[in-house]
Amino acid sequence: MNVIFLFCLGILYANVVEYITHRYLFHGLGKRGNSIFAFHIRGHHLIARGNGFFDHKVSTNEAVGLPFLLLLHLPAYFWSPAFFYAVALYAVAFIVLHNVMHRYPEFTQRYFPWHWNHHMRNQNKSWGVVLPFMDIVTNTLEK
Repeated sequence: MNVIFLFCLGILYANVVEYITHRYLFHGLGKRGNSIFAFHIRGHHLIARGNGFFDHKVSTNEAVGLPFLLLLHLPAYFWSPAFFYAVALYAVAFIVLHNVMHRYPEFTQRYFPWHWNHHMRNQNKSWGVVLPFMDIVTNTLEK
């Protein structure tokens, strides 16, 4: 298969994983107080909402969870290195961008308005952090 196609497919796949994780694990199961995903709403969302979008803390769960997800996807490397590298790049983009976004709210409002809207307008929409592809497809993008 075409390397560029597989790389793009990896980016799209990573966005689907981000969307499902954020919507159904962090905001779905995370609403339960005893859930391992409760840190997201009870920590990150409360901090960001209470501090005008600022959250200077680097999430330990993200720092541990993303390498774990990459390890789970390691077999994809043997099918297509381009696909795996795209997923890895998306994971790095997520951890870097998400932390930058919550340190520079003006930057986020201008270049990542979907993530700003998720925190400051409607936390039940705009689940994509890096890209809003899945939100557009599922009509969950907060305008």
